[in-house]
Amino acid sequence: MPKNKDMYSNLTDMSYLLDPDAMDNGSDQGGNSETIIKVSDLLEFKDHPFNVNTDTADFEELVESIRENGLIYPILVRPVDDKYEIISGHRRVAACKEVGLEEISAIIRPLDDYEATILMVHSNLYRPEITISEKAHAYRMCMEAEKHQGIKGVDTAASIGEEVSDSRAKVYRYIRLSFLQTDFLKMVDEKKLTINAGIELSYLDEAAQDVLWNFIISYDIVPSNIQASAIRKEWNEEKKISKEFLISVLIGKEKKVTRSFSLKKKEINEYFDADCDSEYVSKVIHTLLRKYKDGELDAYLKEVE
Repeated sequence: MPKNKDMYSNLTDMSYLLDPDAMDNGSDQGGNSETIIKVSDLLEFKDHPFNVNTDTADFEELVESIRENGLIYPILVRPVDDKYEIISGHRRVAACKEVGLEEISAIIRPLDDYEATILMVHSNLYRPEITISEKAHAYRMCMEAEKHQGIKGVDTAASIGEEVSDSRAKVYRYIRLSFLQTDFLKMVDEKKLTINAGIELSYLDEAAQDVLWNFIISYDIVPSNIQASAIRKEWNEEKKISKEFLISVLIGKEKKVTRSFSLKKKEINEYFDADCDSEYVSKVIHTLLRKYKDGELDAYLKEVE
């Protein structure tokens, strides 16, 4: 625990760690002084859930800014053995590497795993382009860190979620999604699979998810909310998902084609002479329909296709 917790006595639980001023205190406040460290001494945060996209215009602007002005805002790290683990600033580090900098300005804070996870997640959740899968893994990391610490009476994930207007229920829906395999989470991010369907499928174990994914790829079909619920129910009861079951739920019996058409009298009359009576017209139409059914008109119908 940082020694400066008393400074934030107006805040509860671990929320003092979320105060941005906690990163800007001097060296007399728990070792928060800004210093210069080697880029080669930096370590990625273990299982970092946020993507560092280097193929955007914003990233290119960051690179050019650092190239011209240097790094304005220091990164936040914690000491790990003889290296430093990045808590906040993965994108800035990537930009510094792009520029070719060998040293970087950093604030070093002695943090345990729980504190480091909270600050890492909190510092990234405000990004405008954050994906559903990133939130899912981030909130789950907070929950797991809390469990590992054996902390009771604190809901870190929900508290951090409130900071970005995510209700407790929504936070735990995100966490549930984190149990989906990567391919399904990507579908949720791309809005090909609904969040509700994703939550239902997240209850399947890894083997069942693999069976379902291979089926989806083979048949190019995506489960609806109702279908996903049926798949979850089957797995709960049988603890497995068979191809036969997936065919019955996702494909089913061949649907009958519903036809709706009309033939106007004016359209039909243009093909017959004025002296042809209704009986003759009807006989011609039925004759042609029989020939169509028997395949005798196939050669003539190519132009229709």
